[in-house]
Amino acid sequence: MKKIILTFLIISMTFTYIFAGAFDKGGVLGIGGRALGMGHAFTAIADDGSCIYWNTAGLVQLERSELNLFVGPLLNGKEYYTYISFGSPFFQDTAWQLSVISLIHNDANTTKEFTVVGSFAATLNLERTFSIGVNLKYLNYNSTATYTIPGTTTTLHGIANGLGLDLGMLYQIPLPQWGKKVNLGFFIQDVDTNLDWDGGLSDEKIPTSFRLGAAYYIEDNLLVTSDFEFFSDLNIAGQPIAEVLYDAEGNTISSLPPEELRVHVGVEGWFFKRHLGLRGGYTAFVTMPGRFTGGATYREDTWQVDYAYIGHAEHLGDSHRFSLIFRFGQEKSKIKAISVVRPPKNLQAYPGNNAVNLTWEPNEEPNVTGYAVYMSKSPGTRYIPVIKRIKENYVTIDGLNNGTRYYFVVTAINNTYPAVESPYSNEANAVPAPVIPGTPEIFPIAKKSTVEQNGVIEVNWGKMPPANMAGYNVYITETSGKGYTKINPSPVNDTKYIIRGLEVGKKYYVVMTSVTKDIPPIESKFSRELSFIAKPEGTVGEAPAQQK
Repeated sequence: MKKIILTFLIISMTFTYIFAGAFDKGGVLGIGGRALGMGHAFTAIADDGSCIYWNTAGLVQLERSELNLFVGPLLNGKEYYTYISFGSPFFQDTAWQLSVISLIHNDANTTKEFTVVGSFAATLNLERTFSIGVNLKYLNYNSTATYTIPGTTTTLHGIANGLGLDLGMLYQIPLPQWGKKVNLGFFIQDVDTNLDWDGGLSDEKIPTSFRLGAAYYIEDNLLVTSDFEFFSDLNIAGQPIAEVLYDAEGNTISSLPPEELRVHVGVEGWFFKRHLGLRGGYTAFVTMPGRFTGGATYREDTWQVDYAYIGHAEHLGDSHRFSLIFRFGQEKSKIKAISVVRPPKNLQAYPGNNAVNLTWEPNEEPNVTGYAVYMSKSPGTRYIPVIKRIKENYVTIDGLNNGTRYYFVVTAINNTYPAVESPYSNEANAVPAPVIPGTPEIFPIAKKSTVEQNGVIEVNWGKMPPANMAGYNVYITETSGKGYTKINPSPVNDTKYIIRGLEVGKKYYVVMTSVTKDIPPIESKFSRELSFIAKPEGTVGEAPAQQK
């Protein structure tokens, strides 16, 4: 029995030595011109079809169907690395992709490696900020190399097949006051992947790789990112040493042990309305010192081409990689199931000091329980969630930059399980700007106003007065811009004020001031002017104020 076990171990070790390197991760592999140009630091970005190599959870970020093509000659033409994939969003919360990766070795044994990957990703929360992804892989290794076991007629062939599994997670944290967002990514490559060699005499386990990444989106067009990659593969030597050494038993030592932790960093910027992308980075290797990387992209709405440069040791030659992406079909935001929730209407945005006030008409469907607010710095695209669930039909978004234009949409959320979110509302935009100190930032609440008594209007401003203020004074006039009369006997400490005794159907103009608690009180300048139409008692209708 011991002899059988020893024989099996010798065969396994010999077999592994002859066909070593199948699907290894210690060299210069990696797909996607953008990812490689950023120093292989793509785990927390993963927003195109190459994400299945870096973090499959990022697949949910595909906005449209994508066809990806990639080619990379390696090691002075000794190997050719190619990739082709087709992926598509499936409604708003899921995405799928089918990919084929090939590595063709230009050697005497015509060695070829193929990986066929089926990928699926989905978001797990209503705000679509947390997603997971999975790859199911079929691996095939084919070489004409053979080995005959001494003393036997058994010949081993370089043919192997296997199945593999990858798992990924991505968490996107909106940070509008500090930039755009921060992404955190985690990816486990080859959770339990084994190659079954032809003849059944030896199985080889592909080493598991762990990647942890973070990306900081400083703004829409600028990000920095870093990855930490950990894996251990005894088949790969570490960096070579200049002088040959010997161990205690006289064995030759020509290289250092392989590094189990590798660091990748990168930066990317977009210019000319996101048509031109430039990037750079640094990547660590197992078999040689780390190198700097760089790359560029030219992008149109339906296609883009990416280039990446990776420096290597002189005898290996520098690498130049290219990828091409085609986009087609509807955008994800337009791919909807039959919605049971209608979107909010009449979204309005009003600027404040480092803030934007939003109002919209409430969705009166009985199953609607709240709203979600999304923001972007670009019109019609790249929205991020900034408010998760609110019950009111108005909100103030704080922490914004004065002088920057922001774009907003709102969705309605129902009470089913799982909850269903409506399509986006109309888009509204505003530019935050400083206001005169003490002037109340009045804005109308777009809702159905209940009119009390004949000739009644209701003024809403949505925010309670600050704690250091006594309240607000409300002024009214029949002539825009002049002749204002204060109508409240004492400062209003509320979010609305009802004005009575007006002429039904007549248009009135209203302004407000803030009042301090000083004696005598100090009053601010007038706010922006709003206009209202007085309605008779008992009338209910759409009556949002009109800003002058």
